[in-house]
Amino acid sequence: MKPENLKKLLHQNRHKLSKNHVKEDQLNIRYIKINDLKTTNKASAFNIERNKVIDEQLNKYMHPNSVHIRLKPYFDSGTWIKWIGVLGDVTLPNKTNLNGSLLIDKISCYSDKVEILDYHAWLNIENIKYIEHHNQQLAIGDYIEGISQVKQYGQGKYGLAATYIKKAGMFIGTNKAETLVSTYDRQDSWVVELNNNNLTKKNYTENFLNKDLNEFASTGAHVDAKFQPSRYEKFQQRLQKLQQGESDDVLPLIDKSKKKYTATVVRSHAVKIPNIAHKMPQLEVKDVKVADSGRLVFARYSLPYVGDIKKLGELQTNDQISFFSEAAPSSSNSFNMVTNFELLTEHDFIPLPSNPNAFLGYIMWRHPEEGESTYIANYQNWALANQIHTEEINHEIDSIRPTSNLTELELANNLYIDQKLVGNARKQGLIKPVSSNGLTRRYDSDAWNLLRQVIGAQDSTTIEHLKQIYPIYTTNDIVKKTGVDRSEVDTRIRQEEFFPLNGLHCSINIYGPKVFDLFKARKTVQDLLPNKTGVVTKREIPVNKSLHEVIEKAEAEDKEKQVQKQETTPKTEPEVTEPKKPVIKFIKRAEPKTQPTEPQPKVEEPIPATANSTIIISTFADEKFDYTTDDAKKAIADIMAAAEKTMVNKMLPVKDHTTGQPVIISVKAIMKMELQ
Repeated sequence: MKPENLKKLLHQNRHKLSKNHVKEDQLNIRYIKINDLKTTNKASAFNIERNKVIDEQLNKYMHPNSVHIRLKPYFDSGTWIKWIGVLGDVTLPNKTNLNGSLLIDKISCYSDKVEILDYHAWLNIENIKYIEHHNQQLAIGDYIEGISQVKQYGQGKYGLAATYIKKAGMFIGTNKAETLVSTYDRQDSWVVELNNNNLTKKNYTENFLNKDLNEFASTGAHVDAKFQPSRYEKFQQRLQKLQQGESDDVLPLIDKSKKKYTATVVRSHAVKIPNIAHKMPQLEVKDVKVADSGRLVFARYSLPYVGDIKKLGELQTNDQISFFSEAAPSSSNSFNMVTNFELLTEHDFIPLPSNPNAFLGYIMWRHPEEGESTYIANYQNWALANQIHTEEINHEIDSIRPTSNLTELELANNLYIDQKLVGNARKQGLIKPVSSNGLTRRYDSDAWNLLRQVIGAQDSTTIEHLKQIYPIYTTNDIVKKTGVDRSEVDTRIRQEEFFPLNGLHCSINIYGPKVFDLFKARKTVQDLLPNKTGVVTKREIPVNKSLHEVIEKAEAEDKEKQVQKQETTPKTEPEVTEPKKPVIKFIKRAEPKTQPTEPQPKVEEPIPATANSTIIISTFADEKFDYTTDDAKKAIADIMAAAEKTMVNKMLPVKDHTTGQPVIISVKAIMKMELQ
C-alpha cells in the first residue's frame, strides 16, 4: 500500500481504535551500564538496547497536526535550540524533497531535566549544515543530539531549520546516561549515512566556530547523505499495526500544573490600560524558561509589577529572577497568578515605595519618556524623605528649577498640572505671588519647589516629612487641633471649594494654612463667648387678649411666685440672691417661625443587607475588599465613572476581604474589580 493511502486509512479509522492509551509526553533516556559492556559483545549490546528504545520510546499513537507551539519562543527570540530525540523514520529523496528527511520522535530540550517539545518533528537533510562525527551512520531508534535554528512556515507553524548534529547513537553510563556513543557497529540496521564535505567543513570552521550563526545558517552547503533500505516499517505502517488509535493530547506552551520559571529583567513600564483611570506598573522580562529543563517559554513577557516583586527592591537590567506560576484558565499562552518571586542576582538592596502613585513615579523617574511630573515628584519626595538617591534627585531638581518668575499658567504648564490647582494653592495660602499687576500674578522658584513637593506628597512618610518644613495640614490635623467635628470640617471645606493640594486620589488630604486658620478662628470665637445660663420661656399670645394684658399678667404671676418663695424660706438660712427674671419670648400662634436647618454632609448610604452580588475590589496597594450590591453591573459602572472625575473623590464603604471589618476607601485607589 502506498504511504499516502496508508496515512489516509489511519485517519479514517482513528475513531474506531482504542482510546485507553498512556500519555507519551516524556522522553526517557535508556543507557547501557559500562560494567555490562565488559562481559558481552558490544555490538550486540548496543543493538539490543536500541531495539528496546524502538519498542518503548517511539510514538504509538496518531497525534493531532501540531503547529509546534513550543518552538515559537525560539523563533521569536532568534535563539538556537539544543535538542535530543529518537530517530523514528527516514524519507528518501523524491520530487518534492530532493534530499530526504529525518523524523525525530519525542524531540525534547534538556538541562537538569528532559522536557518534550513535541511528539515529533521533521528535519530536512538539506538543513543539516555539519555533523560532528564524520561518516555518521544512523539507525531507527538511535538518539540524536542537535542544535537547530527555528523557522516559521505555513499557517503559523514552526519547525527545524539550519542544524548542527553533535552526536547520534546509544548512551552508556554507570548509574545514569552519561556518554552518547556514535561509533558502535549498527551492522546492517543503519538506514542513512551522513558525511561532511569541503563546503560544510569550511562553513563550520569560518562561521560556526566564530559564532556567526546567521552566516552559518544562510550558506547553501549541507551534508551528503547515502541511504539503504530499512529493515523497519514506515511510521504509518507501524501505527496501523499497533492499532492504538489517535491521541487528543496537544502540548501547551505553559503547563497547567504550577512550575518554577526563571527570567531576565529588561525594564519596568507604566502602561495605559483601557477602562482603568491610572497607568499600571509592569515588569518586562526576557528569556522566560522552565527552571529545571531550560525550555524557553517566552522570548519577552510583561509581568504585573505586584507587591511581591517590589519586596525585591530595585531591579537592574539583566538581573535574574525566579517565580512560580501555571497556565491561565482561559489560555495556555499566558501565565495565571505569579507568586514566590526571588532575586537570583546579588547586589545592594534599595527599597521601593509601596504607595501606588509613588511607585509609578519611580518607574517614570527611571524612564522619563513614560513620565508625568506629578508622579515623578511623588517618588522624589518619598526618596528624599527616606534618604534614597538623594544626591541624584537634588541635582535633577536644581537642573530644572526655573530661573525666572512664572505666571500661574506658566507654573501650571511647568508642573504639568491644571491652572486651577495653582489658584487653589494660592487661595489656601500655600504659595504667594512675588508680584501682581492686575490679573497677572508671578511666582518665584521657591513657590515652584514648594508646590512641586506638596502635589507629590502621596504617602504618610512623605507628608510627615513635609509637615516639619512647610505649613500644611491634613484633615486629621485640623480636627485634632481645633476640636471641630470631622463631618463639619469636611462639609465646610467642600462649601469653601478648597481642594486637597495633593489631589483627590490620595487617601491623606493636605490643605494650606488658610484652611486651618478658618477653623482655628472659629474655635477662638467660641472660647470668648459666655456660657448660656439664661432660661428661655416661650409663651403664646391668646388671640382674644392684647399684648399689654398678657405682659401685666405675666409680671403679676412672677411677683406672686417671688412672695411665695420668700414666705417658704427659713429665716435662719442666709439670704439668697434673687435670680434674674426669665427671658420671655412671645411667639404668635398663627404664624410659627420655621427654624433654619444646617445642611448636613452627604453620606454614602450603606449597602442593603438584601444585596445578592459581591464585587471583589483590589487596590493599588494589593489589598482586597468586598463590596455588596443589588446591581453589580450598575455599581461597577458608577465606580468607574466616579474614578474618572478628577476633582471629585468619592468614598466607598466596603469590607475587608479577609477580616470582614468595615472600611471606607477611595474609588481612585481601585485597580481591579471582579464578581465573586
